[in-house]
Amino acid sequence: MTDLWHQLPEATRTALIARGTASWREVYDGVATHNKEWRPLRPPIMSVGMYESLTDISATVARLILEACLRRATTAGELRRALGMPVGYIDLLDEELPLTEELLGGVRADILLSGGTPYVVEANIDSALGGAHDSDGVARRFLDAYAGDPEVSALGLKAPASAVDARYEAVRSALGVTGDDRLAMVFTTGGTYPGSQDGLAMIKLLEPFSERGRELGFDMRVFPLEWLTLDDAGRLCVDDGPIDAVLRMFVPQGMKPSAGLDALGIAVQTRSVRMFTATASWLLASKAILAWLWEDLSLLAPTDASVVVGHVPHTEILAGGLRDQVLAGRNSLVLKPYGSYGGVGVVVGPEVSDQTWATAVDTALSEGGYIVQAHVEVDRLTMQFINLETNEPHEADVPFCVAPYLFAGTPAGAYLRFTVPNAGPVVNVGQGALTSGLLLLP
Repeated sequence: MTDLWHQLPEATRTALIARGTASWREVYDGVATHNKEWRPLRPPIMSVGMYESLTDISATVARLILEACLRRATTAGELRRALGMPVGYIDLLDEELPLTEELLGGVRADILLSGGTPYVVEANIDSALGGAHDSDGVARRFLDAYAGDPEVSALGLKAPASAVDARYEAVRSALGVTGDDRLAMVFTTGGTYPGSQDGLAMIKLLEPFSERGRELGFDMRVFPLEWLTLDDAGRLCVDDGPIDAVLRMFVPQGMKPSAGLDALGIAVQTRSVRMFTATASWLLASKAILAWLWEDLSLLAPTDASVVVGHVPHTEILAGGLRDQVLAGRNSLVLKPYGSYGGVGVVVGPEVSDQTWATAVDTALSEGGYIVQAHVEVDRLTMQFINLETNEPHEADVPFCVAPYLFAGTPAGAYLRFTVPNAGPVVNVGQGALTSGLLLLP
């Protein structure tokens, strides 16, 4: 079982909700969300052993993804072509970059549970893994809210290792950053992250992130991509001068052209700035590679094959020859574009009519670039919410997704997303899902 809520004594559950009711405003102050109706009154609670199992599965799947790519390509350009992506589909892509483990600098697998079994439905592989700052903060602030309550203290709850700290250490190791180097976390004002369109507001919101970097020995700042410039010497600059290294926190796909993007591209190409990670990382996030894992089953070691069979839903690249089979299998399939993210274009077969499914499948076949994946009948999470309009509490069993972070292979933190009462089946922040950190029970 993932969430241990129903295993806790009633008095403990009552105490947790009482503390959450008193503190949810402070816990969620500044947390990015599109949802204007609900807030959770507690974080999900997981055993340490279950958390370690999820991070082990994530690490294995990430390694197998890289190995599947290496069976088909040796460079980023070769992999792009193998995935059927046109030139320019991934921004700032170095076509000659060798495929190595360095591309696994950041991994956040999206895991659904069905009957308690974890299934990796997609694997985000990139430096731009959102939610670490928020999930770290929510977990820490809930723990602070519980301090001093004897009923809760007896549980021994703790937060996982900080995902923010682990990413900083991965940056330090990968880029050789020292205290003399000026580092900038670069985000885009053209993205879908709530509130990111206001560059000054985001700089202020992420100041605690910068402060933590400075505490860890980095000369750190946060800056919008669109505001970057080059000086006369070709050095990449933010408003307080040149920088030496970039923590890239934007997805390098479909970026709106800007002088700042051009400046970063020139600086990376001329090696006047170091960047974590190369945009080739995002190639590895293609859902088509999950289909490759199933294609390659016979080539895998038995233990690796068992992870694929046991923890990756059966996945195939949609092709014309599968049409009749896919139409007949609507109730057991999900249709996904394999080159997009954020839940865009996902159609859950059991949730739509035959006609809607047929139209979606035929559209996908005409467009190309889709997978069909076995539908995971997701377990429900019993969560307690406060309605922001009525200030009334509400309990509901909702779909959820667990996304543990791995930075340079080190497990740290987890991004929890769950739908709200009466919402649809897709667990996505852009579609109103809420986020949380995770607390661990020894």
